[in-house]
Amino acid sequence: MTFFGNDNDGLDARRGAFGPDSFIGLPVSHLFDRSDSDVAELLAAAEVLEVKNPAPPAWLPPLPKVFHWGYGIAEDEFRDRFPPVGEYLASAGPSLFSCDLGPSARRHEGILPTSPVMGRKALYERARANMELLRSRYGGPVAFENYNFYPTGLYSKVCDPDFMAEFLDRFGAGLVLDLAHAAISALNMGFETERYLERLPLERTVEIHVSRPYLPEEPGRLGVDTHECPGDREWGWLSFVMERVSAAGARPLVLIEYYKDLSVLKAAMLRLAQELRGKAAATAAAAALPRRGADAAAFEDLGRLRAAAPRG
Repeated sequence: MTFFGNDNDGLDARRGAFGPDSFIGLPVSHLFDRSDSDVAELLAAAEVLEVKNPAPPAWLPPLPKVFHWGYGIAEDEFRDRFPPVGEYLASAGPSLFSCDLGPSARRHEGILPTSPVMGRKALYERARANMELLRSRYGGPVAFENYNFYPTGLYSKVCDPDFMAEFLDRFGAGLVLDLAHAAISALNMGFETERYLERLPLERTVEIHVSRPYLPEEPGRLGVDTHECPGDREWGWLSFVMERVSAAGARPLVLIEYYKDLSVLKAAMLRLAQELRGKAAATAAAAALPRRGADAAAFEDLGRLRAAAPRG
């Protein structure tokens, strides 16, 4: 199954030393100031920008863009807050739209449901209604991000790997794999992180988020999504996943979700290039920072995905 076009020649020709198996992304955040030299260097190092606001800064460079929305496809606020997002999607035509896979209640406060927890049928019906709204304004590729599980009822079903695979298959969607969310779900559901990751529909991965969560060692305590800068443990998870994603033929967008110190983020971006393409490529990428870029029109493919294998 192919979610994106196959002609990458335009973008690949601009990628210099970067290899063919992934794209390096950069989330546009509240830290971005046009006059900040750190921001300029980060933008030069990025191949794709992820925007989360339907009114992104007009001064951003003409890099390919994907749009990620922090609402779930099955919640009421998706529909309530959609109009400005729909206008952006219709006018800007980003290369990918993504949002959260779920939740299991139409309304919630934080991690607590404030409406009844939906069964499978009701969840699919609500997601389908919101997908129809989305499709009225956007005809491009769609992906859903995995939640982090907490035992409150809000994440019933939606963090189960088999349900996730069924959900993505039913809507013909890709997976935005948040590694921190997966690690938190694994801990809070009683799995080892790698075993949980193995059960996910990795062959559908179009985007990967990397950050460091808080995972307590004391039994019975829950993990928390802290969006810290990734360390060796998190780079190990990325390597573990990339081996399997690449074997499935996917070419994911990979980005770091860290929003505190731009100088720390710069170092992490170079580490990301090293992890994905090796030391030589990372060195070349660092040397090429002032020169790199890509034309948005050239970005026609984020990842090549195969159909999900039958799941027994």
